[in-house]
Amino acid sequence: MTTTPDAVGAVLCAGFGTRLSPLTETLPKPLIPFLNTPLVTYGLDHLASAGIKRVGVNLHHLPDAIPPVVDRLAVTMGLDVVYAREWEILGTAGGIRGIWHALGEPDATLVVLNGDSVMDIDLGDCLKKHRAKGRRASLVVRVKDESQPGKVWVDEESLELRGLRDMRHPEATGDLREFDYTGVGLYEPSLLREIPVEKGCVVGDVLGPLMESGEGFGAVIHEGFWAALDNPTLYFQTTRQVLDDPELFAQVPLPAPLDEGLFVFNQDGIHDKAKLAGPLLTGAHVSIERGARVGPYAVLDGVEVSEGARVKDAILYGMGRVEGEWERCIAVAGKVLPIPEDA
Repeated sequence: MTTTPDAVGAVLCAGFGTRLSPLTETLPKPLIPFLNTPLVTYGLDHLASAGIKRVGVNLHHLPDAIPPVVDRLAVTMGLDVVYAREWEILGTAGGIRGIWHALGEPDATLVVLNGDSVMDIDLGDCLKKHRAKGRRASLVVRVKDESQPGKVWVDEESLELRGLRDMRHPEATGDLREFDYTGVGLYEPSLLREIPVEKGCVVGDVLGPLMESGEGFGAVIHEGFWAALDNPTLYFQTTRQVLDDPELFAQVPLPAPLDEGLFVFNQDGIHDKAKLAGPLLTGAHVSIERGARVGPYAVLDGVEVSEGARVKDAILYGMGRVEGEWERCIAVAGKVLPIPEDA
């Protein structure tokens, strides 16, 4: 793998994850599994795949839980990870500036990812496009989806940002297209030096005002798979989407299916009289007893499904022995989050 010494990475992991509460009362959102893999894994893997070796991670909510997991991932991926602990949560602006400081304020492009999104993205290609524009910052955007807020306005001909929320560049015209921000940004040191280490939003408090004053920023359009997993509806819908069509998401860690849609890591734990209905994913630490019914749209690990139990439209991690009916919920380490009926 080629190393990219003139770029460093950042994964934002400090947030409270309130929309996934109560799951995030015991586990920070970057460690919530998506398809049996902690969310933070995907961002770290994207950085490693782009040859970015030095990575910073900010911490605030349940800060001691994240380093043991990330440190093990870093060894596997060949990353050098440093941590920026925030005693007061600093938001995206202060968080990014704090990470850059923890990295030693290097003369290198900082590639920033949110810790709660999954996507197919080539960060190396994003870096090339960002540098070709010669701007101090570029945001990776995608065509607006009805489930997302949008409010990023791009001149598609010049690939320049012309609007962020209610703020507009002085040269903005009426012929702009609305996009969603993916949470991936690329920042140069000259801009990072201007961000104070205090609570703030990188879009609303930094980029927007600079854009209104006339500074140009680039837009890199992402056309592949992308999903934010910041509420139970999106988490559940994206799980269903990828189980239905695993080719959507190149990073998806699914084993070869036993049968149509049956992704099973450990067959030995499943009784031959258990009833499975795909699509489903069962991890290495799952047992399913005789007569239990699991699926469709079930994802389990660290779970023993007792005889007669039913698990459907449910995602269960670290729940130990389960009995009865488990449907339309996400459950992690003893905490249960219902999935809204409209999901």
